[in-house]
Amino acid sequence: AVPAAAVPAAVAVPAKQCNRDHSKVLTTDDVLCRVPKGELAFVTLANQAYGEMAVNWALLLLPMLERLGHGDRAVIAGMDQSGVDLFLKHRLPTVTTASFGGIAWNSDHKGSMDGFRWKNGAFRAYGVTKAEVVLWLLRAGRDVSISDVDVAWIAPPYALLRSVPDADVLSGTDCLNVPYDADRSPRKSNVRNCGHQSGSTWSAWFNTGVMFFRARPAAVDMMAEWRDTMAEIKGEAQVDDQLSFNQLVGTVGASGRHAPKFRRFYPLKPASEDGRVVYDGNGSRRIHAIPVSQVCSAHVFHVQQSAEPRGCLVLHLTFVEGWPKNPAKYWRLREAGMLPVRPEPFDQRYLSFTPPQPGPTPPERHEPAPARAGNGWTVVAALQWSPRLKAHLELVDRHIAALRNAIGIARALGRQLVMPRMACLCERAESPAALLPGCTLEGASTPVPHVCPLESVYDVARVERIWQKGYLQLRPWTFLNSSIHKPPAGALPFTPADTTAVRWLAEPPPHGRPPTQGPRQVWLEKGLSAEQLLQAVSAAGASDARVMHLESAEGVFGGFESAAESKLFKEAISGDLLGGWSATWCCTSWNKPAGTFKFKRPVPLPSGVEARGPRTVVDLPDKRECYWQSSPCEL
Repeated sequence: AVPAAAVPAAVAVPAKQCNRDHSKVLTTDDVLCRVPKGELAFVTLANQAYGEMAVNWALLLLPMLERLGHGDRAVIAGMDQSGVDLFLKHRLPTVTTASFGGIAWNSDHKGSMDGFRWKNGAFRAYGVTKAEVVLWLLRAGRDVSISDVDVAWIAPPYALLRSVPDADVLSGTDCLNVPYDADRSPRKSNVRNCGHQSGSTWSAWFNTGVMFFRARPAAVDMMAEWRDTMAEIKGEAQVDDQLSFNQLVGTVGASGRHAPKFRRFYPLKPASEDGRVVYDGNGSRRIHAIPVSQVCSAHVFHVQQSAEPRGCLVLHLTFVEGWPKNPAKYWRLREAGMLPVRPEPFDQRYLSFTPPQPGPTPPERHEPAPARAGNGWTVVAALQWSPRLKAHLELVDRHIAALRNAIGIARALGRQLVMPRMACLCERAESPAALLPGCTLEGASTPVPHVCPLESVYDVARVERIWQKGYLQLRPWTFLNSSIHKPPAGALPFTPADTTAVRWLAEPPPHGRPPTQGPRQVWLEKGLSAEQLLQAVSAAGASDARVMHLESAEGVFGGFESAAESKLFKEAISGDLLGGWSATWCCTSWNKPAGTFKFKRPVPLPSGVEARGPRTVVDLPDKRECYWQSSPCEL
């Protein structure tokens, strides 16, 4: 439900004569007809390479606006013909960027992977196009919300806009400390990327993925200057739209005409009575840094809030490890229940399991701190210094073994696997100084333990192969939560009555008698083969349970008796789940190979009659295999 405070005081009824035919491209006049003067237009830009993300952006935003009578006020600006064709196929409101400056319309930058994202000049030209689109709307008297395609809308932003009437421009930030950011009282001290309060003397940083512009001369002036700044940079200089905006505001130093702004921006000067709006570096334009509890990064949303929306208006998929068009971003959207372009099914049979749990949280560090070794620390020194890192490695070793076993059991029982909610004790970072010894990113309000993103342990692009090849379907750990994953029409939400618990006998039953089964629970012996498990579940009358939940997946699976099935299982685990850089932790040093740990690979399971049980199964080897063979990796 939309909070009452988020609904505008008056719901405008669009003029009946406006064009609402979404099978064809809208003209700029069509868009202006659909968005009344003085109201907020929602825009994103996309080409075919990011087309599916743009469709998802619209499928989340449009229903939210339609509930307020504002369904006409969002549009996708298509940057190539194949992208436009895709949007029109989905009957989404679409204009083209053909008449705007910047990146060439229908250029060869669309690509099959990331398109123009890796070409600095082309990506900056895209920024120019984005600025041109916003300027057109501002000069026509429309306020503008511009957001990237990797944004998932959760709630309307109208209450946010009303709360800062003095702001000409509102922007998200890269702050990761929620409580610090919530306090905008004047003070000098700050944490990394969170220096947005008046009086701050350091480390403000705006993220241009979610921005709002009011149709005022100051916002028009800022946008025009931003466009010109990007357009003036030639070649492949590593200056993108976000860096150029921060140089323009003055959060970071710059050369040329923006150089004085850095000196004038700090300390931040209040532009509103409550200090939540500040002046930019030229002293005339007023900007509001939107709290990270409202424009939520993936780090705040998934790691710090365990995929709970709380006060988030949008989820912006920043701080997701990997390249821009990233399978991990899609997985994060699935965990959030925000990927309507690829809906999850509710009509299958599923297997879930309780993952290994962390023990008491270790202290942050052991003293004394080790001496640095070049660009960081050796892996052994880091283990001695950071007890949390050591405990994290041991916990994730168990996570991997449990998942390996659960994949085998799900395959044996013909069920889709619901991934576990992995608790972790240490984040990942390429910069060791930003992480060690406390194991949380510098400046972040990360809880310990926290929910571990899938890409923090696995290469998600490889994991995708498990279902792409038809071996086993994996569902996000939030899948059974009906407040996050609402079933489609005609499907029933999951309830406790849908779940049959699988409990493991500590020892074989006396005289070989089968254990007594209870309502919605099955007792099984440990170490059974896939074929034995299938028979045991059938004998217990649990084959048709909608959800089977393993109370543990450690030391319980014996393997596949079938040689063919055993071969497929080993390929799925060794090649897809654990291949490449998957199942590694980085980094104790900027010398990444020497600063990387390899999580333990589970002990291979036998096939044939040796897979039969019941028997004791040892999941993990005693010793850790070193990632960098020339350096020791254990204490």
